[in-house]
Amino acid sequence: MTAVGQSAGAASLSLHNACFRSEPLYQKAISLSGSTTVLVTMTPEEHHNEFLYQAEKLGIDTQDRSITDIAIEVADAPTEAIRRLGYCGAPCSPSELIPESDWATMLHARHTKPNSWLESQIVCSSTYDGSMSHLVAMGQERTQLARVFSAICQAKLNEPQYLLDIYHISEHDDDAVALEKICQAVTDVGFYGAAVSGLLGASGSVTTRNYQVLFDIENPFSELLEKGRFATHTWDVVSLLGGYNDLVPEDSRKGISEWRRMILHYCYTGQLPCETWRPLSQSAMLIRKNGIQHLDHDLLTQSRAQKLLHFAEREGGEGGCDLLWEKVIRFFLKTGNPRYSHETAAIVDKYCPER
Repeated sequence: MTAVGQSAGAASLSLHNACFRSEPLYQKAISLSGSTTVLVTMTPEEHHNEFLYQAEKLGIDTQDRSITDIAIEVADAPTEAIRRLGYCGAPCSPSELIPESDWATMLHARHTKPNSWLESQIVCSSTYDGSMSHLVAMGQERTQLARVFSAICQAKLNEPQYLLDIYHISEHDDDAVALEKICQAVTDVGFYGAAVSGLLGASGSVTTRNYQVLFDIENPFSELLEKGRFATHTWDVVSLLGGYNDLVPEDSRKGISEWRRMILHYCYTGQLPCETWRPLSQSAMLIRKNGIQHLDHDLLTQSRAQKLLHFAEREGGEGGCDLLWEKVIRFFLKTGNPRYSHETAAIVDKYCPER
């Protein structure tokens, strides 16, 4: 059996892979554009309280009961009742099911091996997973985005200009250009960085084969982001499962067809046509519209995203990706909400004053 999860589903799959369980749930796993870091909009305690609140909305008694018992009863609730909750989060955290308080950090992922029964896994990220944040920010009223982001970098980092230079961000960028660049950083830290962190931890397993995949086929939709420019979040799984085939341009059909065949072959054999991922011999499959390309260690380590990961380690050691994610990226995204915008006002005035 092969388990597949995308976005929050991939985060759930990551937890199942890593939380100890003696009996196997499946043999192979495919995690698309998601890890435990995508769920951390709340602290573990907040996740826990939210889970109890949602269980009570289902009419379940939560007083003086173990999380395991409550979770079993939630899982047995009618599917439609669960759907009506609109619940999104990480249930049972922290608890006897997910005891670690730092489970949702990239540092934790770097040191976590999967269960020994997991024979192999694919860890995949899209080259513009930050499209989620892009769409949210487009609906906000905040302006001077490059100036705000630059100020946050200067306030939070030792070498702020290095990060700005990787993405060619200038205070003079107009908001549309700045947002695209910033959300590329969102992609590289929160999705690519999270994928690599998970692979680092999993590489310590002697029983699990680990493969990295990068999805880079541009989506064919034109309603919000420019058509044919971005390999956006969710297009990986939608194209895989055959949705919107009528919109796929002719020049992308070869790549999507090979993408589907590769995944079907993996589900049958548990293998990809490349070396397994190792820290000192990294290997990945790049899914492009004209077909699939193998990326060797040299090509991967010379990429923009890898430059970012090296920079993160300079800034915060093994916890550098978490530092960039929490102190810079997520702080920027959070303060786009008017409720939190005051948190950046003093920072912008201090580090990037009006000229």
